Amino acid sequence: MTPSEAADGTVRRFSVGNLQVDLETLPWAHSFGAALVVGCGSRDDPDGLAGTAHMAEHLNILTGPPACAPGLPVLAVTEIDRTVFRTTGDPDDSAASIRHLTDIAAGRRGSVTPDVFEGERHAVLLETSRMDHQPLLRLGPLIAAAAADEPGLDSIARTTAESLSGITPADVTRLVRHGYPGARSQLFVAGPPALTGVVEDLLARHEESRTATARPAGSPVATPQAAGFLAATPQPAGFPVATPQAAGFPVATPQAAGSPVATAQSAGSPSFVPGGRQARRATVPAVRGLSDLVAVTLLRPRTPSAALDALLDARGPIVGLGTGKGLRPLGRTTIAGRSQQVDVVVWRAGDITALLERSLPSIVANRHRLTQELRVRLENAAALAGRRDQAGGPSARVRAAADHHTFPGRFHGAPRAALWKITEGVPDCLGAYPLPPSDGLEHRVQ
Repeated sequence: MTPSEAADGTVRRFSVGNLQVDLETLPWAHSFGAALVVGCGSRDDPDGLAGTAHMAEHLNILTGPPACAPGLPVLAVTEIDRTVFRTTGDPDDSAASIRHLTDIAAGRRGSVTPDVFEGERHAVLLETSRMDHQPLLRLGPLIAAAAADEPGLDSIARTTAESLSGITPADVTRLVRHGYPGARSQLFVAGPPALTGVVEDLLARHEESRTATARPAGSPVATPQAAGFLAATPQPAGFPVATPQAAGFPVATPQAAGSPVATAQSAGSPSFVPGGRQARRATVPAVRGLSDLVAVTLLRPRTPSAALDALLDARGPIVGLGTGKGLRPLGRTTIAGRSQQVDVVVWRAGDITALLERSLPSIVANRHRLTQELRVRLENAAALAGRRDQAGGPSARVRAAADHHTFPGRFHGAPRAALWKITEGVPDCLGAYPLPPSDGLEHRVQ
């Protein structure tokens, strides 16, 4: 299959209650792919019961239609603000699989036995133990939460064996019933033209079931035509990424080249957070011993931007400060919320701390000149990846569509870099530097 052959699909967009659907028909396809993004994640865990959304993810996979089990496994991941479910297989088996996903979106989940529930609790415990053995995996979200304006970016890091042990089946049922149907969900489906009838039939049943549950006794049931999804308008080939609200964030005031862009409060002010919130002094036991570390964060909108990617890239100007001197980062991560994301890079404190304190302000102020070549390289790589997804089969298309999907959210504040010192797992801000205006790349919201 060539890219030109892959580009002849059309996308139809449906809306069924809170469930949005993008269906791409591909005449050449011999398989189908489906991905469901539900706006309920670890940030929605009840107080003291971190890990409930992760348990819901596991149990939702297990309690689908029996026909899904033989050859159509569902893969899933729980994120901060959402949970993503994906499946692929033979189009002849698509009805049961897509019905499973629409049931998940509607908050319909079958009952499980106590043995199954405990088995999945142990499965989540095994995943959580990875963070216990690598405390830096918990530290990244804690630093991101301190750097961000949007709350909850540390939610995944706060899942522990103790919090998981307190979760009951009723807690999971409550989260699924109230968190899933109330969220704005997006279903992506791609496959051969025969899939259209299957999807329309399933969505009609989904709407009838949803309406029957919500309507007063004796009121008429809405017809599929009234739901408004049978006359969807074809869109250009390729899944369109759902459009968030315009970024609209205030632009930082330009500064003279080489001058500090902003003056942070002095070191030793542990309650200071660039976003204006009070730092959460309470941390998790696994990171309390982590000291003598330093980190740089980059707060930005959750929208693609090669210009901002270049600033904290492994070949970029900030990481490059220490690379030539053998001062390589201990780790790096990106923590994404609904409208904001935070890139985090962590080093051992020492020589790199003085380098960062001295150089970070001027790097931020001159980032366009320092990152121009790298930015072009990253843009080219992103374009190649996009063409590869476009040329891929149904599974690749729905995976890429789900990965790029964002729920509507407005970024508040301004993109900024910050320098942190970590003592006993608690990040203290040494300096915060709003990014100056750019050529507009980070303003793109497509």
